[in-house]
Amino acid sequence: MYRMAAVVAGLFLAGCGGGDDPGEDTTPPEKCSASNCTGCCFNNTCQTGNTASACGKAGATCAACGTSQVCRTDQICGVDPAGVWLVQPVSAQITAGNNGTAWDADNSPPDVFVELACPGMTVASITPEVQSYTPAWTTGGCTATAGRLLAEPWRFRLWDSDLSSNDTITGVLLFQFKEEHFTAGTVILQPSGGMTSITLKVQKQP
Repeated sequence: MYRMAAVVAGLFLAGCGGGDDPGEDTTPPEKCSASNCTGCCFNNTCQTGNTASACGKAGATCAACGTSQVCRTDQICGVDPAGVWLVQPVSAQITAGNNGTAWDADNSPPDVFVELACPGMTVASITPEVQSYTPAWTTGGCTATAGRLLAEPWRFRLWDSDLSSNDTITGVLLFQFKEEHFTAGTVILQPSGGMTSITLKVQKQP
């Protein structure tokens, strides 16, 4: 009986002393934040923040960049400034008349083409002529780096081709691309002159 009581007392004392080891560190791990991470935080672990899969800075949550994006030098996801992009008019809507008169003497639809220039071009590019109030094109675009398209405007105007002299459908128009346009891949521009709208394709080149 004495031996059993001694064993029970020993177990009780051992249970009371658990967790009091002075060598055991019970301090919770420090949370990843701006105070200890210049990159970004993923699963409470600081990452460098300069890769497309984990982009960010100042302890923010890491972001995964989109398909056509890179982690820029400022550690924000965005389009690669050195990447080359095609800007291609794909369709337009033209008004039924030219300031109250027909576009052509025989009352036929206008023969529409787009004259356009990407930043850095010295000679304008021209789409094929399409006789329609709703012309569509698959060729005739221009290319430039994303950096130039973000810094300088894209220029264009629409014409109605005629035998004697071409009629202007719009004057010279300027459009400034933004980051979201590269992600969307399609841009629809607002009415101007005899143009109700024009749709552009923005496509990354190999």
